[in-house]
Amino acid sequence: MEYKNHKITEAVSAFRFNPDVNTWDITSIAEYYNAIKDHGFKKKQEIQPVELSFQVGPNVAQRTEMRRGESQMVFKKDEEDYAILVGNNYISFHTLNHYPGWEVFNETLISPFIKKYFDLKYGKGLTSAQMIYINNFEIGNDRKLSDYLTFVPDMEHFGDGDELSHMFQSAYDISPNKRLQLKTILNVTGPEKTKKVTLECNCIANNTVNNNIPWNKLSQEAHDSAKNAFIKIATEEFKKEIK
Repeated sequence: MEYKNHKITEAVSAFRFNPDVNTWDITSIAEYYNAIKDHGFKKKQEIQPVELSFQVGPNVAQRTEMRRGESQMVFKKDEEDYAILVGNNYISFHTLNHYPGWEVFNETLISPFIKKYFDLKYGKGLTSAQMIYINNFEIGNDRKLSDYLTFVPDMEHFGDGDELSHMFQSAYDISPNKRLQLKTILNVTGPEKTKKVTLECNCIANNTVNNNIPWNKLSQEAHDSAKNAFIKIATEEFKKEIK
C-alpha cells in the first residue's frame, strides 16, 4: 500500500551502467538535455564533485590533495517537483518535496525519461539500480522517537528527562544481490526544543555478471526492499498516522 500522509521529502531512483560498453563525454549531457527540454526540464544546474585525499606518515609531512570529479548536471521542471541528474554512465530521477507514489513516479518520470536516455544509445550494461527514500518530519515535545521507530530505546527506560539527539546508521547485504542501508537522525533545536527527524531507507540492487536483469525489474527490486525496510522499522502508531 501507499501511505497518503507520508513524510517523504525526496525519493530517488538511480541507475549505473558499465563504462566499458558506453561512450560518454561532456557533449552527452547536452544531447540528453535537448531530448528532454521540451518536456518541461528547462532549468539546469551543474554539479562538480570534489574529492579530497590525505597523506599522513611518520616521516612525511601531512598533505591534502583536492581533485575535481566529473561534471554532472541536474535538470528540473519549473515547478521544481521533479528533477533528473545525469553524469558519466549514471542517471537518477527525483521527486522533490512531494511523493505521488511508486506507480505514478515510475510511469510519469522514470519510464519515459530513461527511454529517452536509451534512445540516445546510452545506458548499455546496467550494473545496478538504487532506490532512496528520505523522510523529514517533526515530532511533538510530548512524543518520543521510539513512538515512531521500533528499534529506538524508550526514553522512559532511563528515567525522567528529555531526548537530546540520536544517530543510527547500518548496512545489510541481502541475498542474492542487494545492499540495504538505514540512517536515522534526531536533532533537538532551539529554545522550544523542536524535535526534527531524518529517516533514510536506501537500497542498491546489483545486476548479474551478464547484466541480464532489465532496468524495470531491478529498480522494482530496489524499491520493494527500501519500502519493506520502512514498513519493518516503523511502529504501528507511525503507520496509522501516515495512512
